[in-house]
Amino acid sequence: MKIFQTEAEHEDMNCPEEFQDKIDILENLLQEMRYIIGHRRTLLKNADKKLQEFQDTIYAMIMEEEYPKKRMMPSQDDDEKPETPSV
Repeated sequence: MKIFQTEAEHEDMNCPEEFQDKIDILENLLQEMRYIIGHRRTLLKNADKKLQEFQDTIYAMIMEEEYPKKRMMPSQDDDEKPETPSV
C-alpha cells in the first residue's frame, strides 16, 4: 500500500507538467491556425479585389461597344420630338 501511495504522489507531481505540456502544444496549434486563417483571409480579399476589377473591366468593355452603337443609331424618340425654337 505504501508503494501505491508513493506512485500516486509521483503522478500528482507530474500532472502539472503534463498539463503544461499539453497547454503549450495547444497554444502552438492555435497560433498556427490563426496564421493559416489570416493567410486565407488575405488570399480571399485579394481574390475578391481581382474579381471586382475583372467585372469592372468587362462592364467598361461592354459600355464601350454599346455607346458607339447608340450614338450611330438615332433613337425613334429623337425623330418624333418637335424642334424647339432657339431663343
